[in-house]
Amino acid sequence: MIIIVGGQVAALKKGTSIEYVAENRSFGGSDGYTLSVTFPLKGCPQNLEIFGHINRDDVIAERVVFDAELRDGAFVRYGCLVVNEISEVEVKTQFLDGRSELNFDRTFADIYVNELAVAQWPETMPTPVNAWSFVADKNCVALPWVSDISGNIQNCADYADGNYSWNKYTRELSWQANLLWLTKKICEAVRYTFDFAPWEQHPGFSKLIVCNTLPAAWAVREFARALPHWSVEEYFEKLELFLNAEFDIDHRAKHIGFAFTTPRVEALPLVELSDIVAEHSQEVSTDSDDADCDYIDACNIIYKECDHAMWKYYSCDWYIRTPPFCMKRYATLAALVADAKGWAKHERTFSRNALGNYLLYAEDEDRYFLLRCIRKELIEERPEPFQNRYYNICILQPVNAFGGRIVDDSADADSTEIEFVPVRIDETDEVYGPAMFLSMNGFDEEESASDSPSRGEIDPSTRPGNMGFPTGSVSGTVGFPTKEEKDAAIPQGWAEQILADGEQEKRSEYYDRIFVAWYDGTWTRPLQARPHVDPIEFSAAWGIVRNQSPLRLSGRTSARKALYDIDPKRKVTFKFLADKLPDTRSLFLIRNKRYVCKKLTATFTENGMSRLIKGEFHPLR
Repeated sequence: MIIIVGGQVAALKKGTSIEYVAENRSFGGSDGYTLSVTFPLKGCPQNLEIFGHINRDDVIAERVVFDAELRDGAFVRYGCLVVNEISEVEVKTQFLDGRSELNFDRTFADIYVNELAVAQWPETMPTPVNAWSFVADKNCVALPWVSDISGNIQNCADYADGNYSWNKYTRELSWQANLLWLTKKICEAVRYTFDFAPWEQHPGFSKLIVCNTLPAAWAVREFARALPHWSVEEYFEKLELFLNAEFDIDHRAKHIGFAFTTPRVEALPLVELSDIVAEHSQEVSTDSDDADCDYIDACNIIYKECDHAMWKYYSCDWYIRTPPFCMKRYATLAALVADAKGWAKHERTFSRNALGNYLLYAEDEDRYFLLRCIRKELIEERPEPFQNRYYNICILQPVNAFGGRIVDDSADADSTEIEFVPVRIDETDEVYGPAMFLSMNGFDEEESASDSPSRGEIDPSTRPGNMGFPTGSVSGTVGFPTKEEKDAAIPQGWAEQILADGEQEKRSEYYDRIFVAWYDGTWTRPLQARPHVDPIEFSAAWGIVRNQSPLRLSGRTSARKALYDIDPKRKVTFKFLADKLPDTRSLFLIRNKRYVCKKLTATFTENGMSRLIKGEFHPLR
């Protein structure tokens, strides 16, 4: 075995033995590394030329890292050599490669995505149809959205005579960027090349848009300013969890590759181990403390909780785990819809046996729903003491569509949070239909978005793009400013209002997570365009509408299904003989039973790799 450090072959101590550990990154997020490797210095000009120039005081104060290679025949690993300790006699180091090196290298740790000069949204104001069909090479759209702070609809258009035109209060547009395109722009901003071909070809993930949007009246046109204050390193880590994918970041070549985890692992050949060393065959740990397992497919994965009005419907695993006694099961979703459709517009009350009192379950889709009343329509206005007559307008509301992928439902089970979360899609009224609802904190550390309007919120009667939904409403009627309100308002510019607000402590972000939705550039007239979060939705006539939204974490349409169902509490150690180090991410066949490998440890000497390899495995259930 030879070790090349900084382009030069380093001399090893006579009789040196090096342990190389190859981990499965699906467990701890690491790849390969060695335990301590010691190089002689005193009397060794070969190593003095490599290491002798190091100022030993600097080693204590700073990291010293060299590009390095490990070579032993067909076994080749590229990575870095980290100096841990140095003296006049020797230097102690550790070799890292792959994800292990990336975890150590903090190149992107102090670069924040919301501070990058990524891209600005268009200044032009195309027609509604063009703005909703993607512009700027199909990279961004200006979809209608409701400010959850002020209640205003942004990017609002009206439909008449078969055509859309911007509402008279819509004088500027704010835009949403395609997530894939925005990620490419981040790569360009840090001057890295990229190859995201598998992502580009995915029908669901390639059409996700970043819904984080700032009002046009704020005059903040940079897409990046609406992102959370995440480092570039954090951005890619969180994006990996969301996409169930891997970004292969090469800091030397300044290149970022991409692959979805499941097809990458599935493509690896099965490894059959036959030369098991019998006297060291296995050590089984059944104690829960000793058998802690951080395998990603054995972990609960949930979306980061949101405080908007729809989250109680979006994610409520507790409700599904302990359903109410009133639940109706249907063999198919079509049968469920047919039964519920009679309640779309009704004057009845939800009596004891009414369908509105039941949680509804479709077995073929493994989906839960309930009837939700979104508004009332006046039928007849009656004099006192009689009550007015109303129609109740109901929709079929999905329940727990974005519940977690729960593999351990014990009370003390840990969960990993995804911080790319489905945007709130909620009802406005019968004219404008469903729309995105968004809330931002406006950089104000002292007040939350729910407490007061953010800095930059223009007076509703003077602000471009205002449509006047009541603050905090879930649904309601569009309320244009009245003549009296306009006459009473003293119009002020944004600059004056900022001055009037006085100096404030600022947060470093408008949003603390990234809201996403699926959008392919199509919508149903005469309603306004909107994105989708659920792959199953319903038309105004209660027809079943399907799309490619990949946001579900559980159920049959989920993109987050576990690849291998392992026994996390049973870890088996095998020692075996092999001429080469197997890929740790392969599925292993040992004594006619299948295992997922956690890590392999091989010993190298100056004569090469020992054939005796130690491996830690979890059996499939």
